[in-house]
Amino acid sequence: MTRAIAVDWSGAKSGAASKIWLAEVRDGRLARLESGRDRDGLIRHLIDDAAADPDVVVGMDFSFSFPRWFAEHLGATSIEELWNTVANRGEAWLSDCAPPFWGRPGRTKPKLRQHYRRTEKAASRAKGANPKSVFQIGGGGAVGTGSIRGMPHLATLRAAGFSIWPFHEVQTPLVIEIYPRLLTGPVNKSDFDAREAYLNPGFPEMEGALAYKATSSEDAFDAAVSAVVLSRHVDDISTLTAVRDDARLIEGVIWWPRETRGATVGSRGTAARQADCPFCDAPRESVVAESRHALAIEDRYPVSRGHTLVVPREHTESLFARSDDIQADIWSLVSGVRAKLQAELNPDGFNVGVNDGRAGGQTVEHAHIHVIPRFKGDVADPRGGIRWVLPENAAYWDS
Repeated sequence: MTRAIAVDWSGAKSGAASKIWLAEVRDGRLARLESGRDRDGLIRHLIDDAAADPDVVVGMDFSFSFPRWFAEHLGATSIEELWNTVANRGEAWLSDCAPPFWGRPGRTKPKLRQHYRRTEKAASRAKGANPKSVFQIGGGGAVGTGSIRGMPHLATLRAAGFSIWPFHEVQTPLVIEIYPRLLTGPVNKSDFDAREAYLNPGFPEMEGALAYKATSSEDAFDAAVSAVVLSRHVDDISTLTAVRDDARLIEGVIWWPRETRGATVGSRGTAARQADCPFCDAPRESVVAESRHALAIEDRYPVSRGHTLVVPREHTESLFARSDDIQADIWSLVSGVRAKLQAELNPDGFNVGVNDGRAGGQTVEHAHIHVIPRFKGDVADPRGGIRWVLPENAAYWDS
C-alpha cells in the first residue's frame, strides 16, 4: 500500500460537509487535509480516487456494525444484509429513538442484552479510550448517528470494488474501521495548545501549512493523526486477513496498532516484536513522542528530570543494524525530543548517547538512545561527560 487515508466522519443531519475531514499520507508525508464534502460526496470522491490509484487503505471513523445479538434480532445473516437493513430502517431508528436506541431527550439508556461489540470491549481496556455504544444516538460522545448514516455507504464502497475488513478477503482498495482515540492515545483534543504540543515533534510527517491545519480543530486533528498512524503500519495492515470467527464476521473489528504489534518480520518488512522486551511492550502512556520508525518513552529509572529514551519501533539489538533511512528518522526524533525537553525544562546541557553491545554497557537488548537533560550543580564536576564510562581514562585534563 502506497497511500493511507483517514476520514473523520460525521452523522450530522445538516452541515456535515464542514465536519467531515479527509487526510492522506503519501510517500511518508501528509499530502492533504481537507473538508467540504458531505457524506455522499465523500464516498464518491473515495471511489474516484481509488479508481485512479487503488493501492490505498482508508480508515473510517464510525462503527461498521452492531452487536451480534441485534443483527440476529434483525434477521441478518451477513454483514451485507445488515447494511441493507440499516439503509432501509436507519432513519426511522434515528427519528423514533426507541429501544435499543437511546440518548435523545427523555430516552434514557435501556437495559440491554449487550450494549457493546466484542471489539469495543477490547478497545475499552486501552488507556484513554472509552468507546461508546452504537445504540447511543444522542448526547455527549454519541457515535450511533454517524454509524447508522455510515454503514449503508460501506455497501456502496463494496459494490465499487473496495474490500471491507474484516468481512472480506484483504485487497486494495481497502477500508478498515478506526477509532481515533486508540490511535492518538490520551491527549486533550479540545485544547489547541495540547493539540499543537502533541504533534510537535512526534509527527514529522506533517509540515508547514498542513501541520498547522491539523491543529485547527478536533476533527482535523483526528483525521491527520489517524492517517499518519495508518501510514506507519501499512505493512501490518497489508497482512490482515478476513476473520473466520462468526461473531466478528457480523460485528466487525476496530483496527488499531496493538492488534498487529505481535507480528514478526516478513518479506514486506512488518515490524518485529520480541517477547518480554520492555521496549516492545512499552505502555502507550509512557510514549511522549514518535516518528515513522521510532518511539520516545520516559525512562523507567531516570538519572535526571526528563530522561527520555528513543527506541526503534522494530526490535533490533543494535541501532546500527538499521538502514540509513531508518537511522536518520530515529536521530530526527532524538533532535525533536531534545528540543522539546529544552523548551519544557530549560536544562543547561544534555548527554545524548547509545550503549551499543554488552561491552558497551547495554543491558536491554533493544537498541535505545538516551537523551538526558543536565543541570548546573547536578554533579560536582561535569567535565568529561560520557568519558566517565572508563573512569581511569576520563580526566585527560589532569594528564
